[in-house]
Amino acid sequence: MPLRFEVFGEQHLPAVVDFNQRLRTGNAASEFLLPTAVKAIHIPSSDPIQWTSHVVLDGDFVRGGLLAMEQPGWLNGQPTRALNFQSPLSEGIVNPKYSIVAMQMVKFMQKQADAVFMVGMGAIDRPLPKLLIASGWSVRPVPFFFRVSRAGKFLNELQMLRTSSIKRIGARVARYSGLGALALLVKQHPKTVTDGTIRQVAEWGDWANDIWEACRGNCSFAVARDRYTLESLYPVSDRRTKILLIERGGQPVGWSVCFNAQQLNHHHFGNLQVGSILDCLALPDAMTSTAILTDRELAGQGADLVLVNHSHADWTEAFRRAGFLSGPSNYMLAMPKKLTETVRSTLGGEDHIHVTRGDGDGRIHLA
Repeated sequence: MPLRFEVFGEQHLPAVVDFNQRLRTGNAASEFLLPTAVKAIHIPSSDPIQWTSHVVLDGDFVRGGLLAMEQPGWLNGQPTRALNFQSPLSEGIVNPKYSIVAMQMVKFMQKQADAVFMVGMGAIDRPLPKLLIASGWSVRPVPFFFRVSRAGKFLNELQMLRTSSIKRIGARVARYSGLGALALLVKQHPKTVTDGTIRQVAEWGDWANDIWEACRGNCSFAVARDRYTLESLYPVSDRRTKILLIERGGQPVGWSVCFNAQQLNHHHFGNLQVGSILDCLALPDAMTSTAILTDRELAGQGADLVLVNHSHADWTEAFRRAGFLSGPSNYMLAMPKKLTETVRSTLGGEDHIHVTRGDGDGRIHLA
């Protein structure tokens, strides 16, 4: 029987419960389950971002599901409908008989809009990215940058420095000799001076529209960053959200939105306080200043380490000039063939995609 896709509704709940039980019986990890709360299924509203859960049906049986995040987008100089698919799940992970479900989900996703994309996924060699590549999608890491504010605590807490006795000894020597702090001071020294001021604001303002309109022409593909969309992407009702406004001569020239969270026995960061730049946008001549000032603000608020993922080439250069160091990225961007070709149709299009950690569910691991 052919598979069919339907919006997840109450009528599907019994089959979803059975699906989840089959996955538990097959020893699937606890995060590999479909939602069963009605409020998590479909929430229609007037917000610019709409969330819709889909189930994959085989007769009366649910064989998989996925979540669609629909939002205003920008593609090669024109508004578009951007669709970010998240959390695809197939019964094929516990029963090879249903391995075809994952491929059918990929085909379903790429037919839904001109600007379909996925982010996250962990690493390019994991099953989902490999499947997407086999289906003709482009998959690449979103560049990752970091800057250390407190070298001693960083060397003591970063878990990758504690995976062997040699690494532990090396980190201890670097910490207590001061060589680690000295090396970071040299490597992280900004390559430019900064101007302007930064302040935390309580809400998104009309200045966000002005900055978006001034900057969007330099983006080949992006989710819209106007005030209306930003209020939905990064709501001020989330107490973790810090909206930072950069001004020059009293005029807004850029912004960043961040988390600054104390970690407790984190599998990567131990007990570091980690500042995460979820997103940022600025006039071209204010990008580096935005990066420098945001880092200083987060450090001043206690961050031991500041992290950012950003795909836009101008921003990657800005963070390098601000003294950020690059590291391996586990945050992928995947686009189907149609969107990839559209982006590549403009000169330098692939270098001017604006995708950040805030575009997906990756932010939940940083708060």
